[in-house]
Amino acid sequence: MGNHRRNHAERRRRGVSRGVVATVVVLLLLAAAVVGWFAVRDRSAEEAEQAARACVEGEATLAVTADPDVADVLRTLGESWTAGGPVVRDHCITTAVTAAPTGVAAEALAATTYDPSAAGPEPALWVPSDTAAAAAAVAARGTDITPRSVVTSPVVLGAAPTVADGLAAAGSRWTDLPALASSADPLRLALPTGPATASTLVAVATDPGTETQPLTVDRATSPAAVSAVSRLALAARDVPADIADVDAALDTIVRAPDPTTAPVRAVPVTEQQLAMRIREGQQLAAFRPAGPTPMADHPGLVLATADPTARAAAAEFLDYVRSAPGREAFLAAGFRVPGESTDTPDPIAGLDFPAVNPVAPVPTADARAAVLGTAAEPSRPASTTVLLDVSGSMESIDGGSTRLDNVRAALGQATGALSGDGRLGVWIYSRGLDGSRPYRVLAPLGSSAESARTGLDALSGITPQTATSTYASVLAAYRSAVENWSPDGPQSVLLVTDGPNDDTSISPSSFLQSLADAADPARPVRLDVVSLADASDIDTLRSAAGQTGGDVIVTASSDPGLAGTLARLTSAR
Repeated sequence: MGNHRRNHAERRRRGVSRGVVATVVVLLLLAAAVVGWFAVRDRSAEEAEQAARACVEGEATLAVTADPDVADVLRTLGESWTAGGPVVRDHCITTAVTAAPTGVAAEALAATTYDPSAAGPEPALWVPSDTAAAAAAVAARGTDITPRSVVTSPVVLGAAPTVADGLAAAGSRWTDLPALASSADPLRLALPTGPATASTLVAVATDPGTETQPLTVDRATSPAAVSAVSRLALAARDVPADIADVDAALDTIVRAPDPTTAPVRAVPVTEQQLAMRIREGQQLAAFRPAGPTPMADHPGLVLATADPTARAAAAEFLDYVRSAPGREAFLAAGFRVPGESTDTPDPIAGLDFPAVNPVAPVPTADARAAVLGTAAEPSRPASTTVLLDVSGSMESIDGGSTRLDNVRAALGQATGALSGDGRLGVWIYSRGLDGSRPYRVLAPLGSSAESARTGLDALSGITPQTATSTYASVLAAYRSAVENWSPDGPQSVLLVTDGPNDDTSISPSSFLQSLADAADPARPVRLDVVSLADASDIDTLRSAAGQTGGDVIVTASSDPGLAGTLARLTSAR
């Protein structure tokens, strides 16, 4: 019995021992599995990291195109970023920055087929000088992220310190530049092709009453804007032809023994361009005209036509450019760096960096194009003699008012938009208005604005008369225009009539011959006709206008477009 109990106890001990051993084995196996899983996980992570470092998708180049003023800084930042080994979408990225003038790059990017011979490799990231200059290309390409400025720099006029001080003391505005450029002591403002000049021309064309709103195409093509831009562009033609760019203009200013007699006294530049020269010790200063300041805003444009990897790389590179190293590099190059508060470079001799408020709004693309078109083909100031029919038929009712009242109102609108650099004369005609003469001079040829006021004031007291001596009155007005001819711009007589000539003393053929005899090829004068009715002698008037290079327009006095027609015919064309 005792032996049986001892044997049973021994078997139990052996069973427990086997159970403990089995448990230990299981635990050891579990531990080994866990350790193995962690090892596999770590090895997988390491392999993934190694794979990333190895660029499993290969190498890729981020092509960047930038305006020359920012290209060098971006190239240096690109080299620094590339040295850090950026990997985007499993591609190792190398950054290549190409400098291309904004206008050249914009034209290439807006084209249906991109031409790399014009502006270098097709970019995924483009940093032009300003948003307005990039508009057409952005419309064609689209952008992947909302554009933001990389850096900014106000547009100013670069000049010798004495010239800049004189302009500042006069409190000159952007819209004063045409008058300054065409005065007896002209500013001699160079207008080299480029974004700073374009921004200056837009500022000149802007209506001071709406200067905080974007320039529209209607304003850009108005007689006042066309006249202002034309005056500035025509004055710039006196600048020597070899001064074709900003650098040449600034060199001329710096080298002139007397800045007041230099062939160039000022040129549109960015603050940054001026800062770099002043740091080199050149005697230059910035004149900042009053009014909203145009800004070279250098947007970072990730182009939607690039492939996904390039677009992602461009976004990451922009983040790096906007980080501390980029801000420091751009500040050192004379740029303002936007952020929560714009950082500005430290003042240097002759140049500080004042706050800009307000910034000029970006013009519409069509408005900017219209302004540049005017500058390329400027209009000369017009000289127009308005000859208005006040015969009895002008008392006819048309649209609720008399024809004469309708024309008076339209002339008021048309001449109100004229600039002061042209000339205007106001004549009326019927029969016996000035002794035996069928016409009367209400305002002789003179300053457009002054003559318009004088003529319209006198016209307000006129009542329609009797007969219509059109031919005799046209000949008198035409001969006067030839006699008072000016070489400054186009000369014309504008006839506004509502009926046929009923003065039988001059036949149609005699009228046309006398008009031809009065013409002088050395003093060309155009005859334009606005007929308020389809008169029986309209063919004669067409012949008269045709032999002088003029137009004939048949319309109604109640036509809402009459004021616009008169404005066009009394302005430079």
